Amino acid sequence: MNELILNRLENKHYSGTQFSVIIPAHNAEKTLRRAVESVIAAMETVAADAVISSRRQGGEENGEAAPLFEILIVENGSEDATEFIARSMQAEHGDCVCLLKSEKGVSNARNRGLEEAKGERILFLDADDYFTEDAGPVLRDSLHFTGTDLIIYSYEAGSKLLHVCPSEGERFFGEQLEEISVRMIANPTRYTSVWSKIFRRDCIERLNLRFDPSLRLSEDSFFVIRYLAGCRRIRLIDRPFYHYSTDGGSVVRTWDGSKEEGYRQSLDAVLGYLKSQPQAVRRAGAAYAMMQFNLLMVREVFSLSSPLSMREKIAAMKRIAAEEPFASAIGALDPHEHRGARYLPLRMLRCGQAAGAAAVYAARALQNARRERAGQP
Repeated sequence: MNELILNRLENKHYSGTQFSVIIPAHNAEKTLRRAVESVIAAMETVAADAVISSRRQGGEENGEAAPLFEILIVENGSEDATEFIARSMQAEHGDCVCLLKSEKGVSNARNRGLEEAKGERILFLDADDYFTEDAGPVLRDSLHFTGTDLIIYSYEAGSKLLHVCPSEGERFFGEQLEEISVRMIANPTRYTSVWSKIFRRDCIERLNLRFDPSLRLSEDSFFVIRYLAGCRRIRLIDRPFYHYSTDGGSVVRTWDGSKEEGYRQSLDAVLGYLKSQPQAVRRAGAAYAMMQFNLLMVREVFSLSSPLSMREKIAAMKRIAAEEPFASAIGALDPHEHRGARYLPLRMLRCGQAAGAAAVYAARALQNARRERAGQP
């Protein structure tokens, strides 16, 4: 392992900083310190490797060693003590923590981080999440995969470990890339978040890729789906380094009565982009749209916090299912291709069993609420 890392670090293309961790921070006073300290702890394990330590201590051509990692906290319009905490952490860890400012919105914050990032590898961390205690060895081993544009890891969601691949892992390149792209697009809740992944900065820049600030929901998916088109090698690893917290009140998990427009807007963006992609990838867009419909039903229409009566919820579900772009997606449901419990309420809708579909969505909304209270996914 050390010899492989040494070869990479001595390569003439080595730029110095290996990891840039971008943390959007908005009203995150309760969790920001935990998030930042989890990164520092993980990177200390990476830096403890003798080869990396010796390379860093040797310095660059200008006589000053490049840091192994940087943490970019991007404060965006907080109304609590987030900025104060971020400044305190920058003062404590000035060699690796940098406070940036952006306009409100997670996309604006991430874009600001991308503009300033110096690392070869880009990681995104939400301020209410954190890196696991075992993240260090996982991130250290990622230095092996020098020709991989995207590494996708299993992750902790609350108290549960969610697997993205078999235990032996998976690799995709060449014609195989279409296969993993289809799988990811058809299962966005499992695969298209930006966290628990390692991106390459040169690939992001080659694609001129940024987050769309006009999207309020599913902005992660739009970024990841466009990034896939520029990947030459993708690797899936069944080892977690990321903990996704499910016990907080994030935008996507909190009812606000306005998510329908947000999901429609992001879905239009994704489907519009997929029109330029190969046929199999375009077909996956129908499954993606169906999963977005499921999310809209569970997180908004049938949310326990919704003031609508059950009759009104059913009427809203039927209306949305009959409107584009959801109508075409649900109309493309193939019982042989689209199988599993996640398609059950959609099959019911296709068969005219609106009450049955409503019962499934209401049960899932109740289940999600219970899991979130218990810190589960």
